[in-house]
Amino acid sequence: MVRKRLFLRKGLTRDEVARELNTNRTYVTRALKGRGLNFAQFVNSYRAQYAIGLMLSKKHAETPLADIAEMSGFSHVETLNRYLKKSAGSTACAFRERILDG
Repeated sequence: MVRKRLFLRKGLTRDEVARELNTNRTYVTRALKGRGLNFAQFVNSYRAQYAIGLMLSKKHAETPLADIAEMSGFSHVETLNRYLKKSAGSTACAFRERILDG
């Protein structure tokens, strides 16, 4: 997932991940359920962490949040915000403001 950055693929499916792992989708689902996650939560948690990395980089300091979301595999900034609130405790805009103030 990380090495090949599969999470950046829009529309990534359980079947694609299962193929990459040489297993089946049922195993993937059970493994995630054992961690208390569904497939979307699993993928989007990686995307949120990637977006945080982009926002922390000087190279992307001026990149619009819609572009950060797109580059991270999210379809919409709203989805990025939902997952950032879970992982970083704030929206992308508030997160970026904290970086700039810090």
